[in-house]
Amino acid sequence: MKITIYVIQPLKYPHSLPQIIKQSLKEKHPNIRFQIKQNYIKKMSASTNIYFIINDPQLKSWDGLSISKKIRQNEPNSPLILASTIINYTQFFRSHIGFLGIINLHETSQNEIESYLEDSIKLVIT
Repeated sequence: MKITIYVIQPLKYPHSLPQIIKQSLKEKHPNIRFQIKQNYIKKMSASTNIYFIINDPQLKSWDGLSISKKIRQNEPNSPLILASTIINYTQFFRSHIGFLGIINLHETSQNEIESYLEDSIKLVIT
């Protein structure tokens, strides 16, 4: 089974999330593909996708929740992990997107990111 992990983020976004994921994949899952994208484009693909979406409400030109909704509409079974600078669980729940997890970008650790990565891979493989 082909698996691709995407980080959807604004151009040159200053956070270590992509580097942590890339390093963890290199060490534990070298056959899983990894890409950083600035937008989501629906593709017909045989691979299963896992998405880490950056949500930073302070960036007026970036809306991680609307990107998440678009992904969920087109790929209803893909695991989505929202990485946000502002945590508003009520808003995230009411969006009905169904995130596998929510990461606080200001208070996250490498272990937490790797845990979500491993959980999403296990979910896709089984």
